[in-house]
Amino acid sequence: MELSVVVPIYCSTKNAIEHLPKIVEALRHKYRKFEVLFIIDYHDMNSEMDSFMILCQQYSEIRIHALNKNYGQHFTTLCGYYLAKGDFIACVDEDMSAYILEICKTNDYKKFDVFYFFYNKNEMYNSAVRKFFSVLYKFLISKIVNLKRHSTFRIITKELRDKILLDKHYYWNLDVMIFDNTQLVGGTSIENCSITDDYSTYNYKKLLKVAFEIAYEHNPIFMNILFAFLIASFLFFMTKDISTTILSFVSITVFTSVLFSWIKQNSATTIHKILAALKN
Repeated sequence: MELSVVVPIYCSTKNAIEHLPKIVEALRHKYRKFEVLFIIDYHDMNSEMDSFMILCQQYSEIRIHALNKNYGQHFTTLCGYYLAKGDFIACVDEDMSAYILEICKTNDYKKFDVFYFFYNKNEMYNSAVRKFFSVLYKFLISKIVNLKRHSTFRIITKELRDKILLDKHYYWNLDVMIFDNTQLVGGTSIENCSITDDYSTYNYKKLLKVAFEIAYEHNPIFMNILFAFLIASFLFFMTKDISTTILSFVSITVFTSVLFSWIKQNSATTIHKILAALKN
């Protein structure tokens, strides 16, 4: 199969319903064999979801899989990666369904392990405060983690997919997993992208959580040292005892490093986690 397109679904299918007919038509013109996989991140059925299911039944290229609980966007996409049969696997958020057509405009992705479709994220925010924290978030992440420019709209090869599915992780951030496994990265920009954050489910708490997970997944040793330093600094502020502070810093660093190493060593592989998520 030439291409698989993975679309994680959580709160809404509005954009998928609106754009699905022209998406299928465009892909049929370019690809002899393709599939579009909608992975539902466990959401109660409603009238919108019912309409979406009925529409999908009209196309033989559409497959739908529902997870048994809410796992989050990245892990839901990983489940789609696992199920995908294509030599190249694209993924795109539901609110960007209309831009799946960008895939039909280029074959450059065939030269890379991962190929990103970039859009100007700073223009998507309606809130100045949200935009400020987004810029700050990306700046800090770029300093802590060697995470190159990326987006949630990407195409990876089947071979890269196979690599990242074998790993064990504390958390599942796709871009950390991708950049840890390849340097062969390409991309292109989407012109006149009109995506906004109106329907985004990412609040400040969730963004902070994602930032922590990215940093910890990429460099747990650094994060353990940072965590120990913060606690040791607080102890020094309270006690003014240098010996106790140093002992606490070393003890906490060693303890957290051993603990998280043990947790990772004894955790299931990504594939086993995915199989559990798909079990209904």
